[in-house]
Amino acid sequence: MKSVCRILSLLMALLVGGQVLAASQEIAGVWRGKLQVDPKTAMTIDFTFARKPDGHYSAVLDSPTGGAIKNVAAKVVSLQDDTLKVEVPALSGAFNGTVKAGSIEGKWAQPGGSFPLVLSPYQKPRMSKADSDTIVGTWSGPLRQPVPLTFVLRFKLGEQGDLQGSLAVPEQGSNEFPMAEAEFGSGKLTFKLPVVQGEFAASYANGVLEGVWKQPGNPPNGVPVTLKKGEVAAMVHVLKLSGESFAAVSGEWRGTLKVKNPQGQEISLPLVMQFVTDERAEMIGFIDSPAQGLKNMPVTEAGVAGGKFVAKLGAIGAEYRGDLSGNTLKGEWVQGPQRVPLTFTRQQ
Repeated sequence: MKSVCRILSLLMALLVGGQVLAASQEIAGVWRGKLQVDPKTAMTIDFTFARKPDGHYSAVLDSPTGGAIKNVAAKVVSLQDDTLKVEVPALSGAFNGTVKAGSIEGKWAQPGGSFPLVLSPYQKPRMSKADSDTIVGTWSGPLRQPVPLTFVLRFKLGEQGDLQGSLAVPEQGSNEFPMAEAEFGSGKLTFKLPVVQGEFAASYANGVLEGVWKQPGNPPNGVPVTLKKGEVAAMVHVLKLSGESFAAVSGEWRGTLKVKNPQGQEISLPLVMQFVTDERAEMIGFIDSPAQGLKNMPVTEAGVAGGKFVAKLGAIGAEYRGDLSGNTLKGEWVQGPQRVPLTFTRQQ
């Protein structure tokens, strides 16, 4: 599985707060719809409308699949003769719709185009006690693909009794990514992982979740995953370095990886590489990418010979090769077909 950070292209800082003129239908409550951003990308949009003491409406917008879009208050809301308008100056956009029996049909418009958006009343599902007893807790198991990875799912109940959860892949670091639209009932589990545009669906029977993980870049039919309840011990990759080689690279190194996104724009990604000893005095290494929210990605192999340095990150199919000169490493980051220049400097 690739650790991808495409969520930046989807973020909408939707700021709204509101007035209303005259309403012929009551819209207080939560309304949910799907916004088809492009043929392969759909975002879940929630509008929460509430009556203020003066009879006007306020609105809050959330996107369970949009990462940073949470509890964003509205700027202008008007409802007159069943015509609803929500203006979003921060996005130079607006939603215009018609309130009907059981739905609000309209369009979201912003520079570059408009997108159909149909909203329906929504209430977060509440699970039965039997279902919550079954699913709440930690589940772990293998993701069956050429590079062996482990999925760790953690579930809990929110204040409203809704299912909340996170997903971690220990081989790729100590990162826990929040789920969206997590639901469990009638032996079926589903959730989405917005940060990597992933989704998971599984069936439960006899203490086992048998499911399929789907994510851009993986096979169209997804990758099989088998999960059982219980924690999994994180694998420690002890580096086979001599004392002299370890001393040459120990400490914290910082560099900036400059890559291009799918739109051709250059993005700067600061990286932090560290080589330390753990509580058992074993030599270990890891890399952080703070801008992507990725931390403690383990270095699975490392070597120093003749002024040449190499560090491999097996779980993401990447490695760094460089020339070592004192506190400077000058080389390149290699991942798939990409070879990008990268210089690290040891911090004093």
